[in-house]
Amino acid sequence: MPLSMPITPGTVDWTGENPGILLKDASGAFTAMALFFRVAWSPAGQGQVLWLYGSPGSRAGTPAAPNVVLADNIELATYLKSNFVGRLGAFRDVPAFEGMAPRLAQVVRSSGDPMSHRYAETIVGEGLSIELVWEDLEPPRALELTPDQVGTGAHTMFTLLVPARSAQIIVNGHPLPGQLGTRVQAGFETTTAFLYFSETWVIPPGAE
Repeated sequence: MPLSMPITPGTVDWTGENPGILLKDASGAFTAMALFFRVAWSPAGQGQVLWLYGSPGSRAGTPAAPNVVLADNIELATYLKSNFVGRLGAFRDVPAFEGMAPRLAQVVRSSGDPMSHRYAETIVGEGLSIELVWEDLEPPRALELTPDQVGTGAHTMFTLLVPARSAQIIVNGHPLPGQLGTRVQAGFETTTAFLYFSETWVIPPGAE
């Protein structure tokens, strides 16, 4: 059966992968947050970017729990800060946000299998080796979300979500503290560790 509207109206903002891990303490406060981007297309080009708050409550972070942005395309990281991360309240409202300048990543690689038990992203740069690990992966869900259902409040978004029931953020061999929490995505409860593949963000007509 043909689609009633095979072309989604609006302007493509970016497309690619966007996995993340958000860790919390017993009170529900964030202890560490990471978003990873592997962008296939954007106005700032392709690239890979890690956005890490190892110390969300601190402006500067610490050597063991840094607040850092590592990227192999600095222009892309700057674009995402202004046009995407800056629209996400949990990341925008952190004390370190305004002062975080992208730094060059020297190595970025993925490992594991999102169809199996474990998947990981490793990012190396600025004397740091950071590993994001997702485990106990659930079956995928295909999502089509409207602006009122996404964190930016300004996009239509299409994606394949693979939730994880276990996850770690590891800095220079040491896991950051915290546990996964729960969140609601598209009406179902999931965790704060997620793999997003084939993710496309579209600015609806009239919102550009």
